[in-house]
Amino acid sequence: MNFLLSNSVTSTAPKNPLLRPHPHPPPSRGREGRGGDFLSMRNADFREGVKAALPIVLGYLPVGMAFGVLARKAGLTTFEAGLMSLLVYAGASQFIAIEMISKGISWLPIVIATFFINLRHLLMSSTLSLYFQKNRFRTFSLLAAQLTDESFAVAMSNTSKVRNRPSYLFGLQMTSQLAWIAGSIGGALFGKLIDHREYGIPFALPSLFICLLVIQINKARHLWVMVIAGISAIFFKWAFSGNWYILLTGLLASGIGMVIETKLIPSPSTGEIGTTRNRGEGRGER
Repeated sequence: MNFLLSNSVTSTAPKNPLLRPHPHPPPSRGREGRGGDFLSMRNADFREGVKAALPIVLGYLPVGMAFGVLARKAGLTTFEAGLMSLLVYAGASQFIAIEMISKGISWLPIVIATFFINLRHLLMSSTLSLYFQKNRFRTFSLLAAQLTDESFAVAMSNTSKVRNRPSYLFGLQMTSQLAWIAGSIGGALFGKLIDHREYGIPFALPSLFICLLVIQINKARHLWVMVIAGISAIFFKWAFSGNWYILLTGLLASGIGMVIETKLIPSPSTGEIGTTRNRGEGRGER
């Protein structure tokens, strides 16, 4: 469905003679967004996004199978489990919805719970939109529909690959969603043959986040922020009941990282501590 939607966007977008296919396109990464929505669907960018999704695929397949097993136990058919992964595509919300369905709760509380759980997507999508300022709203809508925590983490680990390259992000996100759907259907079909607890499938998602975290640590300060976040999570988990430790740790760690990046790291142009990019741009680009 998402692939057909992207094709319809391509066919209805205005043609730009400057974006005609070239037998050997230059390695420029900023040209794709000049005309709008996937005007020149770059196969190289799409394949690069598919390759970047492989770590997510390895995590989504077993977790999707666990969801398929639980969906069948809650009374859903294999088709309904696959359709839910296609249309909802939100791991935490799907697991909570399945639990509520198994308890006979009506649809309205399920929708409300899902809405509040997914409010974090407002922050992730607004952050990604900064890297696609040359694209149209239809492109944003397509990419936002497939956005997850894991695809956002991979995309933000190297923003130079994402900037004005919707084909790259589309390949990353579509491959991830296909893996999630495949895992859900596989779990619904063959879940009775597998003891998902015995094979450690519930740990697949935490292990995936650990892998995504490790590949983003390329400087000493990143490691220190990670250590602080881990210690803070343990403390907040002990001090507060419920899942408040997740929110509090995220706010604290992101705040510390922002302070380090903007206040304590010397500017590469001036060597002065606390010189931000905006300050330099304000003097030179007015």
